[in-house]
Amino acid sequence: MLKALALLKEMQALDTQIIRLKTLIENTPSAMDGHGRAFKDSQDERQKKTTDLDRALKQKRDYESSAEDKSDKIKKLRARSADLKTNKEYQSHLKEVEQLEKEIRLIEDNILIVMEQIEEHEKTAAAANKKFEKEQVKYHEAVAVVQKDQSEAEKELETLLKQRSALAKGIPKDHYDKYMYLIERKNAVAVVAAKAELCQGCFLNMPPQVFAEVIKGEKINTCPQCGRMLYFEPEHQS
Repeated sequence: MLKALALLKEMQALDTQIIRLKTLIENTPSAMDGHGRAFKDSQDERQKKTTDLDRALKQKRDYESSAEDKSDKIKKLRARSADLKTNKEYQSHLKEVEQLEKEIRLIEDNILIVMEQIEEHEKTAAAANKKFEKEQVKYHEAVAVVQKDQSEAEKELETLLKQRSALAKGIPKDHYDKYMYLIERKNAVAVVAAKAELCQGCFLNMPPQVFAEVIKGEKINTCPQCGRMLYFEPEHQS
């Protein structure tokens, strides 16, 4: 095989790995976002259930405070009962006390309802918190793996880029320029095998004469259909 073609074939193999690593590194943020979705959902759910519980607890405190205020009013009214002079004043006094007592009973009923709600909210909040803690562990483990993969990919990429730079020095400029032209326009695949008279880049047939020249490997041949550089690969080779 022509030395320049052999180097270009090697360059293609390097570039394929380099592109894979660059894609992996570029996709790291979105990969972390993907792992974080379930964690964020569990975090939001925990916050919602905690808020529901806090709201119910506050409502209970408000009811209790209201009941206490009304009880204080009843005590004050009863303390003033001795100062009442007329039957009309006394009857009005009793009605006010009865109304406050009725309101207190209603509040106590509401407190019982809220206490049942609090019990249910405590269960759901505890379950949400347990799920959050589980998702948190999974998320941090996944992030650690992604970050490790990214770090290893960056190191490998640095090594491959150095190899590529050294390899490029041995490729004639005209061949290298053509290679880069094809890389930019042919989905990052510039050098492909010719196998059984088929270009492995576009998978179209090539003229027998072109295929025969590719087999000889004495010059750089290109696919008449897609323009990619060709090297020969026997049919039995995978």
